[in-house]
Amino acid sequence: MARPKKGLIQSRGIGDIIIALPIAKYFSDRGYDVYWPLDRRFLSHFVEAAPYVTFLPVEPGVDPPFYYDNPLAKLREVGCSDIHVLYNALRGREQVVDKKLADYVTFDRYKYAVTGVPFREKWKLSLVRNPEREQALYDRLIEQKTYTVCHFQGSAYRAELDVPATPESQVIRISEVTDCVFDWIAILERAAVKVLIDSCFANLVEQLSIPGKKAFIRNPLVPFSPVLINDWEFLR
Repeated sequence: MARPKKGLIQSRGIGDIIIALPIAKYFSDRGYDVYWPLDRRFLSHFVEAAPYVTFLPVEPGVDPPFYYDNPLAKLREVGCSDIHVLYNALRGREQVVDKKLADYVTFDRYKYAVTGVPFREKWKLSLVRNPEREQALYDRLIEQKTYTVCHFQGSAYRAELDVPATPESQVIRISEVTDCVFDWIAILERAAVKVLIDSCFANLVEQLSIPGKKAFIRNPLVPFSPVLINDWEFLR
């Protein structure tokens, strides 16, 4: 008997996809084939890391077709009738958003609430890691055993803090030196300190519950900051 199909609509960005990946894993574990239309520019991050999802490439474009109409058409093409829209706001397609729920809960909790997946699943992020790629990036960038890793430039905003290096401690700034965000996991795990804006890297550290000293620079748009349960120092 063919497995039933679930479709998820969230065309981008990387942080939002990471937040919602446990939703896909939850459905896959319960016997569904999960389909997810995704901006083709992001496929290199997720195809190997999340094999429990069939990602369908979507050409980048303008809203609302890129965010809703084109993904919906892709999902219907593969036979999905059970489709969840993960956006808590969608200009031009407001009718597909549960406004009362969106006004009541945070944007990350909303994704879980509308799919019926327990919110605690967010911290069960399942990834197929690539140790060779992670180690290659570590060997390329890390020169000292003790180091701080920083991320100040996101897709929506940037911050700037003075994090000085010392003779005993290197400072690594996350930049676009690899085509997969998950290549940074080993560097994040081994860092003495992590200073991160509200971004895909902060989501990764949070959802994998990576230990150690860490500081979070919150998003100026407070409604779009995620729920954090691990130990962070909060910076302005």
